[in-house]
Amino acid sequence: MINNKLNPEKFCKTLEHADSLWEQTKGLMFRKSLPKGHGMLFTFGYEGKHGIWMMFMRFPIDIYFLDKNYKVVDYVRKAKPFNPFKLSTWRIYSPKKPAKYVLEVASQTAIS
Repeated sequence: MINNKLNPEKFCKTLEHADSLWEQTKGLMFRKSLPKGHGMLFTFGYEGKHGIWMMFMRFPIDIYFLDKNYKVVDYVRKAKPFNPFKLSTWRIYSPKKPAKYVLEVASQTAIS
């Protein structure tokens, strides 16, 4: 488990915010790629075990679940893109501990 804090504004050169229900539902769907240094930050109104799905994703991502103090409480490396013919990709990724923020970045973007 990673025990460090992560400041999304400094971690990503370009950070998109997904604050509304529509933005959170759409997320990174239908995009062809996400350049390294770019990310999407989901901000929820409360800490909880908010799930992230890979529906209609075309590329793998790393997912970081952060508490209200931006401490990494869980992460997923290389979350596979959705494939309608592979049931193993039909899943929702949820943190083991409550999180207020979720950061999605290009797969294999390392935390320094």
